[in-house]
Amino acid sequence: MPMNIAEEIAALKAQLSMLSSEKSSLPVEFKSIWVVYDASKISVWCSKSDCPKLNRKVTYDVVKEEEREDGELEEIITQGVTEEMVKSGDYDRSVKRVGEPTTRHHDLGVLASFTSKRKATDYIEEYFRLNRGTFDKNALPDICLSEVNIIA
Repeated sequence: MPMNIAEEIAALKAQLSMLSSEKSSLPVEFKSIWVVYDASKISVWCSKSDCPKLNRKVTYDVVKEEEREDGELEEIITQGVTEEMVKSGDYDRSVKRVGEPTTRHHDLGVLASFTSKRKATDYIEEYFRLNRGTFDKNALPDICLSEVNIIA
């Protein structure tokens, strides 16, 4: 017999309150977990500020000196100029500005974790089915599955 919306909301509220109760940890009833991760998205440390793996946005601040009518030099500063404009423009000085990393991944590349191998493989199949049109042909994902044994 189907539940109505009010009953479903009440059931979800009950589950949420049970999970957010004051217990310090949930009981562990399984011997291992299955971790799905993308090996191509494992975080890396780069020593250079313009490391291509972090996909930082690079802009330039440029200065052009012009002489005013009264003979004084005036500096015109333009911020956020692209590299192409710097190379093609007639500027006296330029300063490279490297932004923060725009690529965000879990440190270990983890996409999801499950308590059974079947759930994990179902997730991988669904992941590829949903994302098959969005993959870059030159950088296909390297989805892996690992079992992590819990020893207590």
